[in-house]
Amino acid sequence: MSTLLLLTHDRALAAYWAQISVGLAPVAAGTSAALVTLPPRSVALCDLALPGLPPLSDPAWLGWSRTHTLVAASTVPDASEHVAALAAGCRGYAHAYAPLADWHRVLETVLNGGFWIGQEVMQQLLGGLQRTLPHTSATPGWQARLSEREQEVARLAARGEPSKLIARQLGITERTVKAHLSAIFAKLGVADRLQLALLVNGAG
Repeated sequence: MSTLLLLTHDRALAAYWAQISVGLAPVAAGTSAALVTLPPRSVALCDLALPGLPPLSDPAWLGWSRTHTLVAASTVPDASEHVAALAAGCRGYAHAYAPLADWHRVLETVLNGGFWIGQEVMQQLLGGLQRTLPHTSATPGWQARLSEREQEVARLAARGEPSKLIARQLGITERTVKAHLSAIFAKLGVADRLQLALLVNGAG
């Protein structure tokens, strides 16, 4: 069984994270030195408030990301820190005390090769994509693999719309939107909304 390193000096947070069930063996550590001794291909959930942890601009993060799957967490999430975490090689970033169900989805996404990106940062990335690919049309063929309703959900999700807003626009429940997205990801062979956006916008 692969290791899930819970990198935090906060015992309450470590105990909270230990409840995440993703088929990995949780191991708590209170120092960044654990990243050096962590077995290759392990997952590290990093509390960015950990004393002694280098800043996200430190090249050490990119070194760790080559051998481990890193996910950053903060009790005070910030969009600029989120972007910095992604630039540092982290596969995701979230509130440290996000609901356990959300943490399960975060880790499930990164374990499947995707990125977990918050709504605000996703919209920034998609805005940049649309500016750099102004004349690119959607990748042909993706619509044929989806139902009409799934196509509607995919287009809205690819624009960066949150599930709650998609549900409101289509007159369905947020739970149904999430079910459609799961089916869309499986049918199109993508791991997350960013990969879906790249495909729908012609960059995939």
